[in-house]
Parts: sequence; structure tokens; C-alpha cells
Amino acid sequence: MACSCQKNRKQYEVVAAGGKVVFTTGSKPTADSVAKRYPGSEVREKAKAGATTVAK
Repeated sequence: MACSCQKNRKQYEVVAAGGKVVFTTGSKPTADSVAKRYPGSEVREKAKAGATTVAK
């Protein structure tokens, strides 16, 4: 049986300037460090599986 400990954990994505996700991690400091290697990139929290986003 799969471990469910990851389901409530935050995940962070490093998104390059072109919109491509280049790295995913559970550590915000690691994501910030990797983002420095990609000019114009940003760090964002990964959406949970099954979550819907509503455009405003």
C-alpha cells in the first residue's frame, strides 16, 4: 500500500520564463536556489491533484 504522507505536503515548482516547469521539490529554499540558475524564472506552489483553479 502506498504511503499517504505526501498528500498534505506542499510542493514547489520552478517555472522558467517560457512557462515550462523545470524543477519540483518539497523544499522552498531548494526551489529558490534552483530558480537563481534560470533567468526570469519564478517559484510557485504546486497545485494539489484534483484541485480546480478559478480565473478571476
